[in-house]
This record gives sequence, structure tokens and C-alpha cells, in this order.
Amino acid sequence: MCLKKNCVRNFFKGMFLVLLGVISFSLLLPPTQASAADKNYKITILGGSAGGVWSVITEGVAESIRRGIPDAQLTTEPGKDGPNQVMVSKNEVQFAITYDATNYAAVNAMNPYKKSLPNLRTAAVLNPTGAFQFIIDEKTGITSFGDIAKKKYPLRLSANRKGTLMHLSGETVLEAYGITVDKLNSWKGKVYYIPSKQAVSLWDAGQLDAAQEVAQFPMSRYLEHGQKHQLRMLSVDKEKLAVLGKKLGMSPITIPAKTYSWQKEDCVTLNTKLMLLTSADQSDKMVYDVVKAIYQGLDYLHKVHANLRELTPQIMANDVMVKLHPGAAKFYKEIGVIK
Repeated sequence: MCLKKNCVRNFFKGMFLVLLGVISFSLLLPPTQASAADKNYKITILGGSAGGVWSVITEGVAESIRRGIPDAQLTTEPGKDGPNQVMVSKNEVQFAITYDATNYAAVNAMNPYKKSLPNLRTAAVLNPTGAFQFIIDEKTGITSFGDIAKKKYPLRLSANRKGTLMHLSGETVLEAYGITVDKLNSWKGKVYYIPSKQAVSLWDAGQLDAAQEVAQFPMSRYLEHGQKHQLRMLSVDKEKLAVLGKKLGMSPITIPAKTYSWQKEDCVTLNTKLMLLTSADQSDKMVYDVVKAIYQGLDYLHKVHANLRELTPQIMANDVMVKLHPGAAKFYKEIGVIK
């Protein structure tokens, strides 16, 4: 039977040997295994409505992160541009798919936000093209936004869901021509707040004349729709582009003629980008690792969806309305796509 002092000494000696063994073993592990515990992140990414394009893109981005950070616990959930920004700002989720223009509105307390969400940060651009597209039936005889006001046309319009960038950008453009919802109603027109899939069905039923979208072009839905209806896309007058761009956080873009089979002329309009959004409160290391995983998974992402086919590191990092998260900026500087 050992003395109390010897027992204590032997205990600490044994613990030291165990600790030394653990450290020695960890030094023999490959770097990816040795640092696994440091990358056991819990990440949630909000996307769009279930079954929509954003949900496909969100799952693709999530899978690229899983491949690059195998130890991350990663989930995806349906979401909506607008509320997505609020949940990211509150740190209820780590990332969300959003539009750059909506992020700009959130940071600057613009419609639909009552107050600023200053902690929003950009992680990556996912698609540089999200063009405002106002598509109208040729049977209306309308060839410009000015025509609608001049003729007081009883337009039956799908404005998309309330609070979305589709709704807000369309409302802002129409107001620039003196067209409001109240005026459309007084002209016996009607505004429907429904997503594009329902809008197309309503149009086919003879109850709709026009729809507004913000999306990459061409949209397959309206390629198909143009086989059943004679369609036209309205341009924004060039002298209105700068003011509208400032109001919406969007920039000018031209949709070339024949982008859609029914499109006879170039369409001058406004553009935003599809983003992966995070908050300044998320750790630099986690955001760095996530952006790096997406970068390493670009070949995979190019095959996920047409909207990701042209994604490059330069596109991921540049020309954003809301500043980059420090962790993202650090990675982009390391690979030389920003200074």
C-alpha cells in the first residue's frame, strides 16, 4: 500500500504520460484530421421557396461546403429574400441566399426595411446577373412604360410576392412613370401578388397581361410562355436609369435582342446579383473556410445549375453593394482576386 504523497505523485506522472501521448499522436495526423475539431461548425443556410431555383442553388452551395469542410454540421432551410436578411442580421442563421439590391436596402433602411441592418456582410457573389424583366402581352398594344400611363391602360399585372425585390423594383420603375397601384385600379386594372408559376397559369387563363421578374435571362418559363403568347419586354428609358439604380441599388444592363425567341429588340433595364450573405458577427475563420470550400468546389457548382455555370473567383469577390466579411476578404486577397 503506497503512501498518500507517492500516490499523488504517481497519478500526475501517469496523467503527464497520457497527455504526452495524445500530443505526439496528434502531431502524426495529416493536417486535415489534426484540425478537424477546429472546423466542427454548425451552419444553416436559408434559400428560397421549396422546389424553386434558389433551393437548388442553396443545396448546391451546401454540398460544396460539405465537401470542403467534412466536419461541418450543415443544414439548409427554405427562405425568402427580405426576411432572409433579417434572420442573418439576428444571427438566427449563419448564411442566406439573397439579392444584392435587397441587402443594400437592408443596410440603408430602405423599403421594405424600417431600420438599418448594419451588420450584414457579403460572403460571395453566386451569380452576377439578376435583371429586372417586365414582360407584357403584345395584344395590349403597349410598347413602353410611358404608354401605360398615357393610355391609362387597365393592366392586369403580376407583381410577384409582396416585399420581394421583384415586387419592389417593379413598383419603383412604374412609379417613375407616374403609375401607382391606385391608378391601375382606377383604370380598371388589377395587381396580383403571386409568384411567376401562378402568374403564367393566370395568363394562360386569359386573366393577366403582364408580369415582372428579377432573374437571369433567358428564363425558361418565359421561353415556353412565348410559344403560346405574343410577348414583348419593356425597356427602362435611359434617362431614368441612374435615379432608379440609386433608389434600388441596381445597375444598368442590356438584355440583347433574341435572348428570347420573341424578343425583337435590345432591352435596357436594371441588374442586381445573387449573393451568399452572412453577418459581421460570424467568425472570420468560419467564413474564410466556407468561402474557400465554395472556391474549391467551383467545378461541381458549375454543374449544379445554369445560374452557377459561369461563376469564377473574380465574380465571387467583386463589385458588391454590401462590403465583404473580413474572413471572405482575407481569402480573396490570398488568391489574388482583390487587393
